[in-house]
Amino acid sequence: MLFKIIKMVCKLFGIACIVEIVRERLGMLAYTLRYNLSAHAKKIARMFLLVCIACVLLGLGLSFLLLGLAYWLNIIFSSLYLGFFLVSIFCFLMVAFVILMLRRTVNSQAVEQGDIMDNE
Repeated sequence: MLFKIIKMVCKLFGIACIVEIVRERLGMLAYTLRYNLSAHAKKIARMFLLVCIACVLLGLGLSFLLLGLAYWLNIIFSSLYLGFFLVSIFCFLMVAFVILMLRRTVNSQAVEQGDIMDNE
């Protein structure tokens, strides 16, 4: 309804062709924007899928590697549980190390952000 009123007012002033050109350009702009967004969304979805598959495969490979290491340590120590115990301690230490590193990184970023806020 509003577009029809604008079109009639433009006909009165003789600028109907300009309005049509602007409408066509806006339509093309909306179409290209939608096409570009869908192309980028497909690219991001493809990358996300590849990263997920890589993480799953890495996790499976690491699980079997650690399981094999635990069995190998069991054979070396002639024990049924010592290899699993040592591998689990190693995994917990690695997780603690990663959390410590992430904590330091987050704390240093918070301090830097606080310094930036204080300087303003």
